[in-house]
Amino acid sequence: MSDKLILRQAPLFPGISLFSIRFEPAKNIVVRILLAVVFFMLALGSATAQTASVRGLINDAQSGQPLEGANVVLQLTDTRQVKGRATDANGFYQISNITPGNYVLRISYVGYMPYQDTLTIKRDQNLTFSISLRPDSERLDELVVASGGAARLEGGRQKVSATDLSRVPTPAGGGDLASYLQTLPGVVTAGDRGGQLHIRGGTPSQNMVLVDGTMIYQPFHILGFFSTFPEELVASADFYAGGFGPRYTSRISSVLDIAMKDGNRNEAEGTASASPFLGEVVVEGPLSEGKSSWIGSVRRSLIEQTSPWWPGGSQPLHFESQYLKTSFFGNNNSRCSVTGVRTYDRGRLDEQENDVIRWKNLVAGGRCVALPEGSDLLFDINAGLSYVSSAAGGSENPERTSRATRVNLDVNLSRYFDQIRVDYGMFFRTTTFNYEMSELFGGPQSDFNHLASSGAYAKATIPVGSRVMIQPGSAVTIYRNSFPVSIEPRLRLSWQPRGLERETLHLAGGIYRQPVTGISDKRDAGSVFKTWMPVPTGGAEMEAWHGLLGWQQSVRTGLEWSIESYYKRLQNLSVPTRNSTTRFTTDLVPAEGYVLGGDIRLEYQSGLFYGLLGYGYSWTEYETRAGNVSDWAGDSDRRFHPPHDQRHQVNFLASLEHGGYTVGLRWQLGTGFPFIQPQGFFEALPFSEHLPITRQDPGTQRVITQRGRLPVTHRMDISAERSLALSSGRLNIQVGAINLYDQENLFYYDVYNNRGVDQLSFTPYFSIKYEPGSLDF
Repeated sequence: MSDKLILRQAPLFPGISLFSIRFEPAKNIVVRILLAVVFFMLALGSATAQTASVRGLINDAQSGQPLEGANVVLQLTDTRQVKGRATDANGFYQISNITPGNYVLRISYVGYMPYQDTLTIKRDQNLTFSISLRPDSERLDELVVASGGAARLEGGRQKVSATDLSRVPTPAGGGDLASYLQTLPGVVTAGDRGGQLHIRGGTPSQNMVLVDGTMIYQPFHILGFFSTFPEELVASADFYAGGFGPRYTSRISSVLDIAMKDGNRNEAEGTASASPFLGEVVVEGPLSEGKSSWIGSVRRSLIEQTSPWWPGGSQPLHFESQYLKTSFFGNNNSRCSVTGVRTYDRGRLDEQENDVIRWKNLVAGGRCVALPEGSDLLFDINAGLSYVSSAAGGSENPERTSRATRVNLDVNLSRYFDQIRVDYGMFFRTTTFNYEMSELFGGPQSDFNHLASSGAYAKATIPVGSRVMIQPGSAVTIYRNSFPVSIEPRLRLSWQPRGLERETLHLAGGIYRQPVTGISDKRDAGSVFKTWMPVPTGGAEMEAWHGLLGWQQSVRTGLEWSIESYYKRLQNLSVPTRNSTTRFTTDLVPAEGYVLGGDIRLEYQSGLFYGLLGYGYSWTEYETRAGNVSDWAGDSDRRFHPPHDQRHQVNFLASLEHGGYTVGLRWQLGTGFPFIQPQGFFEALPFSEHLPITRQDPGTQRVITQRGRLPVTHRMDISAERSLALSSGRLNIQVGAINLYDQENLFYYDVYNNRGVDQLSFTPYFSIKYEPGSLDF
């Protein structure tokens, strides 16, 4: 019997295969242990329990969307004995160890009609009871108050809702996830162009963004207000700024796990909007009434055509995206969906330069969430393909190109053992890379790589008394002929010292590893081209140790505040070096570093007013042993701050509804980023082959640099919206302005041409959005 485990290659299309993994004998022990644990848990899940239990899925009756946080209460009719559970992100609940008898089942969720029924539960009975709740039009305002909240920070995790997105002034017909994230402490962007988000000292390539379980590489558009996730498409999102659990592997900075809306399964409807920045159409409806639905969106930028009319002049930027999701609903509210996304971005961040940056995403994914009759196991299975291509340089013949294709299969299982919940699963991934860097970096300039991995994870949620909740877990990843076996322990903990839900201490941490990286020329903030490849230096994965400690509290009705400190230790990063006499090329060298910081958030929402004030502090420092780093970093110990290191950050967000109008305001301030400051220029002459003839060879111009920091930036955006009821639907009219007081904010500094490139100046806008009644196809 062979002691190797082989997954045979299954061609997907030329150059890409679904799986091609061969585990060496040394890794076989780990594989066998993982398989034994998974099969043991499956056997437990399929076995008949010795005591009765009730489980089910709770969703929205109109869309089929799962309702997270719904309260499920089971009470004996002749006593006050009560058992209860809140639903998770899949709308799943399970109540175990139930004594036989007659019970009253109550299910409630803010903004929805409550449900009540009587149940007779017999000994050893495993009852599946799933319900679809109907919205209560008289209580919809309560749903808005209860949704999300930036101050509800739980060990780096924040729940984001579509309502949160709508509060941010955005130059479009609705809110956008990209604009909202930039109002949060710890989320740093170099400017209003480039689509690059840095989360608590991490780089954009260290962030994981999931669309219904499938990863998308570059979801944020080249104009920083927009992403692939507008308000009309997002159901909710889990945003982890750090300390995320073992289900998420292969990234070391942050996770943005987005649940997209299911279409209306009862009637067709849609919206259309337009502004000087973009136009958008969203349409949804049933495929088979009550059983299946679809929702689609088309977005296209208009800024390239309209910006010549603006005070700030032309903006050579273009982006577009197309989105389609179909959903199918079965017994016990089980559901399957298929999602497709395409995006395209192209433009020049500096209008005076000819270099063009462009990227494209293609995402296809399928996901099923099922609770089989009589089983204690919730199955959450997804498979997907994600493709990204990017290029930079001339519009016809780009000097630098990069392509990456990732295929994944994830099997996630959940069940309860009385009060203890266990989440566990397996994953298989394969990624191909193809890049051409045209001498931008030293070392390999072009290559084709294939990275395959598989693994498993497990996490337990253990209540200790009524005040403490512990979530230990770990993930194990095995690679084919690339990196050693990776074991990543994680821990999350919450403590309510006085037994009050409104006062909670949170702690999170663990080890995080990443086998791939997006290499960019980090020598200035204007570099947005990324070359995706396996980690090229050090012979090991990138690694981060996270530690987070925070406090979240509700002071009184509508007022909440939170504070969270964090520390990240980084190892085996790949950073570009730069000699002061080098202009076009650089070497990649291994580095390590750390991030230290903290966030403070104060949030108030009551009635028609909402306000959020946030402050973030961060210190990011790298260290490398490469000799020529000190030439441009300016320190003999070779320590330096990367270009995304922002020390202080302040955000203020407010919205007010009054007399049919909604007014929104956003103000932000950030201290300057590090940049390469020019000190002078000289002509470099070649001596490698012969003495130069200075009269005939003037040499190549080089720049002498030292380290500096850009100035402080601040900006105010404002909007006012009016909604009008028409006989055929509803019309929303919005007016607003970007950079209301026309502050000159530096985007980045062009070292070689010795000039600055500014962010957007004062830019007024007008948008219109039409929401017809039901559509008839």
